[in-house]
Amino acid sequence: MISPSLSEKLLSSVTRDFFRPLTRPSAAIYVDCADRLADIAGDSGRLPHSEAVALICEVLQSHPDVVLDEDEGAALRDSRQRAGQLFNRLCDAAWLEDQQLGLHERWALISPGLRPMLRLLRELAEDEIAELKTFADTVRGVCETLERPGILDARLHDADALRATVTDVNSRLESAVIQLHGVEKLISLFDNRQRLSDSPAETLRLLYAEFGAGQHMVCYDALRRSGLLPRLQALRSMVADRRDDPLMKARLAEGLASHYHWDENEAYHRAEKSLRLLEQRLAAIRLVADAIDARMAAFNQLSQQRYRYQTELRGRRPEIVKAYCDAINQHHSETRLASLRGADPDFQPLVPEVKFFYGFESLARVRRVKSPADLTFGGEASGNTESAEETLAALRERQRLALTPQRAARLVARLLPQSSTSLSTENFTAADTDEMLDLLAIAAYDRAVTATGQRISWSVDGSGKTAGLEPETIPTDSHADWQVERFTIHRAKN
Repeated sequence: MISPSLSEKLLSSVTRDFFRPLTRPSAAIYVDCADRLADIAGDSGRLPHSEAVALICEVLQSHPDVVLDEDEGAALRDSRQRAGQLFNRLCDAAWLEDQQLGLHERWALISPGLRPMLRLLRELAEDEIAELKTFADTVRGVCETLERPGILDARLHDADALRATVTDVNSRLESAVIQLHGVEKLISLFDNRQRLSDSPAETLRLLYAEFGAGQHMVCYDALRRSGLLPRLQALRSMVADRRDDPLMKARLAEGLASHYHWDENEAYHRAEKSLRLLEQRLAAIRLVADAIDARMAAFNQLSQQRYRYQTELRGRRPEIVKAYCDAINQHHSETRLASLRGADPDFQPLVPEVKFFYGFESLARVRRVKSPADLTFGGEASGNTESAEETLAALRERQRLALTPQRAARLVARLLPQSSTSLSTENFTAADTDEMLDLLAIAAYDRAVTATGQRISWSVDGSGKTAGLEPETIPTDSHADWQVERFTIHRAKN
């Protein structure tokens, strides 16, 4: 049996005019009207007709530059009449339904198909993507579900339980993959902003300040540091074995046939498809993570090239002016300025007024010489181009050595598992450089979110606050071949 195509399913659910408002020049008005009306209508899905027209009037006033067509009330001068015309167009597109219950009772109903389309439009317009922090919880929950002993064993569970497990895990994995694709979208937005940066300072700020602290780094840490990728790989192998199990497919097909009232052949086909999708989505997490790594490396290379262009190419103009002045001085070295009064100029400045400094004001001021800063991105010379693997490795190394709140929270949670407890640096020892950086991060921050999503806060107190003028009296402790001033960590009550 050949299943109907997506277009056939779509046109059987909505009319051909359903998407017409999005193609009009006034599409912004229709989108904002639908958003406001659906929000005010709430879960009941309806509101009085007069209130709907008033909301449309407000949206029209917020878009004074949008030009309406004739059928949208362009020739009407009264705002309520134009709002009435737009209300009729919304009804024609089946975004709204006009319900007349009596002479004095008229309602505007939100169409059932409008809410899914609004949800899609909001996802496309989302640029903060704050919900990406929860995707690691989704993946972790999927791993915990599939790691239960015998969770997909057809000999231990009945048909309906297997059907519920596979359907639930597939749904959660689909949501996690969509969220990961949202990470790619966020990085692409940074990429577009970097291409339009106006100065080297803005280029560096985007790279180090905004990009390094974005939500995509939270997702990156959750995948790479929480050990989710190896767990997903092991679960993929387990699901692949179950996919080839005839008893598993038969039992799952039985559950699908009972729940959805499908025939035997359709249910068996859907069972195979569900198990195949489960395996593919478990593998898709790693594939999307690798694509995110590639995008991050590409953004790093773009920032490097952008910075070099802004500093080495556009920064040569002062050198050109200096070379021109040196050439003028050399050419007129034995000439008096009075003899140049009638000479033709080399060029005519394209400015209304020109001011030249002379006398003491024209002398260069003595400036303090500063040592040149190393602004390279991990390479030996500015002329050498790094490969994608080298750039990604350098990015990972800088991220590993960065003092982040997450690494501080990790050490606090390990040293002080209970709230309202304290620990001094003399009671433990940092074994290596990573733990030493974790300890420094504790001193730099006072709150963070752990990899499991738990919010913890702490405070640091030591003798350095009161004996700062007498550093020799402050006790120190040895941590990873370093001497650290002794301080006490207090974990606050959650």
